Parts: sequence; C-alpha cells; structure tokens
Amino acid sequence: MMSSMSWIQALAEVEKAGQAWVIATVIGTQGSAPRESSSKMIITADHTFDTIGGGQLEYAVCQKARGMLEGEYTGASHLLEHFPLAAKTNQCCGGSVSVLLEYFPEPATKITIFGMGHVASTLVNVLGNMQAKVSWIDSRDNLAQDQEVKGLPANVTPFLYESMLDHVEKMGANEIALIMTHDHALDYQLTEALLDRKDCRFIGLIGSKTKALRFRKRLASASFSQAEIDSVHSPVGLPEIEGKKPFEIAISISAQIIQLTQQGLPETKKRTGLTWKEINNSLKQENAEV
Repeated sequence: MMSSMSWIQALAEVEKAGQAWVIATVIGTQGSAPRESSSKMIITADHTFDTIGGGQLEYAVCQKARGMLEGEYTGASHLLEHFPLAAKTNQCCGGSVSVLLEYFPEPATKITIFGMGHVASTLVNVLGNMQAKVSWIDSRDNLAQDQEVKGLPANVTPFLYESMLDHVEKMGANEIALIMTHDHALDYQLTEALLDRKDCRFIGLIGSKTKALRFRKRLASASFSQAEIDSVHSPVGLPEIEGKKPFEIAISISAQIIQLTQQGLPETKKRTGLTWKEINNSLKQENAEV
C-alpha cells in the first residue's frame, strides 16, 4: 500500500513502530529519468512511502527491497542496482537510474506482555518510547477493545486469544516475556510454558515475594533445574525502586528492561531480581517484625 507520507516522516514512524524497512535512494541518473538524484522512498513489508519515480522502476525497486526484508540476500545490508529504463523496466524515459537499497532490520529487543491490567497499561506507554517491538496479550475482549479505542504506541501490537498460552508457541527466540495476568494459576502455567521453550531472553513475573517463593517451590516440584528457576525474575522490577502504585511498578519494570537491553542479559549471579534465598530471608525478616 502506498502512503502520501514523505520519506522523512515515514522514517520516524517505522522506527517507532519497530518495523524492518528499506530506504531506496537514487544515487545517479543518465539521460532522461523520472526523478533526480537523492530522491528517496521507504519500503516496508506492507507499505511504501514517497516515490522515486513510480511505474515499473519503482515496482522493480520494491521487489528487490522486499526480497531483502524476506531474507533473500542473506547478510546483505545494502544493494546497489542499476536500471536501464528502456531495457529493464520497459519505461520510455530512455535513460538509466542507479539506486542504493539500505536494509534496516527490526529492533533486536522484542517484548511480550501477558495481561492488560492496570500495571501493564501503564507499562506499554513507557515501553512505547523504546526501540523495541512489543506484543501485548490478553484473553478478555473487552480490555483489548478498550485499548484499541484509547490508542496504543506505534510499537505495541495487541493480540486477543481464547487462551493466552496459545501465544507462547508463536513467540520468537530471545524475547523478553513479562507475566502480569489477572489469574495466579494462569501466571504459573505461563511460567512453565515459557521455561519449557528454553530460549527466552528474560522472564519476569509480577507479584509479591510470597507469590514468588510459592512459584519457585512449585517449579522445583515440577523438576525444573535451579538455573531454570533462577531465570524467572520475580518479583519483576528493580528492587531499589519501591512502591505499589501501578506507575511505580511500571517504572521499576521498565527500568529493569532498559538495564537489560543496555548491558545484555546478566548472568544468574549478577541478576537484577531477587534470588530464592533473598526472598526467604526477606520474608523471615518481615514476619519477625510483625
């Protein structure tokens, strides 16, 4: 689909949306050509923005660009193509055009949020400012419809399932998964399903220290290894940021995600969540103070 948006406007939009895209630039012309050098257009899997001349030239350029988007030119970040307009594109201009195609992939950071509650609703607006692609999952159609009416950040895509567990198998490798549904039983099922994938970059589980400890014991009983159990960051968020209001929890979680993306995945001994032992000690101290 063609858009009337200029390439420079589109550049900001596709980056914000977390899409893969190709920018096509006319870098040289000879003879009669539909557009001058430095003309540009943006091409995504579904849309084109601006124009480098239209007709068969533009069609051929878009075909090359979408080949790059689909991985036909493995490892190629740019292509230089020469188009004799009469011979190659059946255009009557009679000249020739050289076009540079530069490929920009989707952001490396992909985040899936399970649940559309108050904390998640605040969180997506924070993550909407990140260079990340965010999938937002729920099974309650009234909440999904409410979010679409309110409008979402460009990089956030909502998904509605009869069961949220159905999305787990559709996730890609190395995703950040945040579990924050309305149902503790579902939270546990999602935790098990995500651990079974064995390829999540990060699993964060919202809840209290008591919930975290209970889940850890259940995971141990389900024969998950200590390393797998420790890979679940619960309570999710930086422990240094305290507070129980939705925006406070959302800021704590987003800070942990930013820390993760800036530093890479920390080793278990350097993890930013609380360990099982720390949760136990903290609960003992709290009970002793009551």
